[in-house]
Amino acid sequence: TKAQELNIVISENDKEMALIYALKKIQMLKDETEKSASILKENVSHAKVAIANKDNAALQMIEENMIDLEKKISMLQQELYLDELTHLYNRRWLFEKYLDNDSFSQTGTFCFIDINNFKHINDNYGHLVGDKVLSVLGKVLLRIEKSSAIRYAGDEFIVISHEHSAVEMEKILDTVNNNLKNTNLKHHEKIFHVDFAFGVSAFTKGDSFKTILEDVDEKMYRYKKSNQ
Repeated sequence: TKAQELNIVISENDKEMALIYALKKIQMLKDETEKSASILKENVSHAKVAIANKDNAALQMIEENMIDLEKKISMLQQELYLDELTHLYNRRWLFEKYLDNDSFSQTGTFCFIDINNFKHINDNYGHLVGDKVLSVLGKVLLRIEKSSAIRYAGDEFIVISHEHSAVEMEKILDTVNNNLKNTNLKHHEKIFHVDFAFGVSAFTKGDSFKTILEDVDEKMYRYKKSNQ
């Protein structure tokens, strides 16, 4: 859908390759999860025997195995919830962390961000540079304190905060945007600049995600037009 909006033609081969990649990743995560569950079951079984026999050495070994398993599960969670390119949280994390039947399960401030003229960057400097721009913005958004940054889709990002009000987040994003505008990005001998449009809205527990998304999207486009 995003590609169609940007008039980018996606070949059937590209679609097939993307699907194969996604399926392979899902299968890998499934296999690793099943392995972890099996190891956990085994450790619990061994622990019961060790406790019954008061075998401290065996319990020590089981504890070490559980620490290793905890690290492995943490890595699997990163695979599930982190965007590979920007290392921000992904859409899955947003939906599972904040939503309950498409409604917010908590109260906070929602910010929707869209890079200006991103298609122009891709067309003029190439997709590798476009990816670098996404990565740079990801790092910038990660620095915003008391908030969580998500790559929503393509060049669209979300920042959610429970600590900052909508007014405070608008000021923070204005500062971030101005700093980004004044940062020289270089490709070969060419210097270019990047900025973004954003919309901010407060949400409360029970609010519809779709309604809040439409509200911030409309505010973002007003911001974009007012700064052209």
